[in-house]
Amino acid sequence: MMRALMFTTLVLTAFSALGSGCSSEDYFCDDSGCYYCDGLGCRPVDPPDRPPCVGDYECPAGTACTDLGCVGECTSDDECEMGTECRSGSCVAPTEPIPVPNPGVCTTNDECLASGLVCLDGVCTPDDSVCSADTDCAAGELCISGECLADDERCQFDHECGEGRSCINSECVTGCTDASSCDAGFMCLAGVCTPPITEGCTSNAACGGDSVCVDGACRPECAVDTDCGDGFRCSTAGACVVDTRPRPFCSNDSECMEGRVCRSGVCRTPCETSEQCRRFDVQFNVCSEESLCITTNEATSDCATQSDCLTGQSCSDGICR
Repeated sequence: MMRALMFTTLVLTAFSALGSGCSSEDYFCDDSGCYYCDGLGCRPVDPPDRPPCVGDYECPAGTACTDLGCVGECTSDDECEMGTECRSGSCVAPTEPIPVPNPGVCTTNDECLASGLVCLDGVCTPDDSVCSADTDCAAGELCISGECLADDERCQFDHECGEGRSCINSECVTGCTDASSCDAGFMCLAGVCTPPITEGCTSNAACGGDSVCVDGACRPECAVDTDCGDGFRCSTAGACVVDTRPRPFCSNDSECMEGRVCRSGVCRTPCETSEQCRRFDVQFNVCSEESLCITTNEATSDCATQSDCLTGQSCSDGICR
């Protein structure tokens, strides 16, 4: 009796398949799913595995990040893999809901840097110029505030920054006690002259025509440094940012007083003893192993970047504080 019942079930299944267009080798989808059919009947076809994602930047070309993972984009069923059909521009199984897009929305670079990305136009976007660690940069470069900077673009000691600026975490910044000690248009924030905080943005559309949304703020768009105002430079993201690069006093010996030499943008006095240095300059008061007068901090420095210091410390004028 049981064998007869099983045989009857198989026959009914076969007739059902024939009624659904399976009289020959075929593939189709209906409300219950997708099926592959041949002379033996119809077998369900599962949708392909989809890699999980947190933004479009993690998905292969031709797919988009959604709550279902990386889903193929389409305009017709022919563009979808077996097990799926084209619905609302996405390749999904008939039994799956319409996926919810998850492009990787962001407001600041901090939300993207862990993946080596930058927040542009409100979306975490791959950018070769953005780094999250020194290992992301070329030889001789260090990762400072998300940008790979060469030796001459970062500082270690205050005297490399020029008058009125200090070297903190490899960047030359202007110290202040109130806004009156900052350049016009800047404000004093945590003892550092800072550009005014503009209304936050999440996309370029929220900014003016010549501005872009970078790191949650509208910044003037640029291609070269001269597109930006005094005290600003054009970043690798194409936006005007505060210029924190060192300001060398000299580029060769001829720019120094007679008897001095230009080293790392600073005119140095040759010496044999520290006493000789102190007679010439109260700042460069130590005679180095290279027989040049240097500052006390240069002689006792314990950091070149913030990564050399303990958590919570900054590298200020070559010393962890």
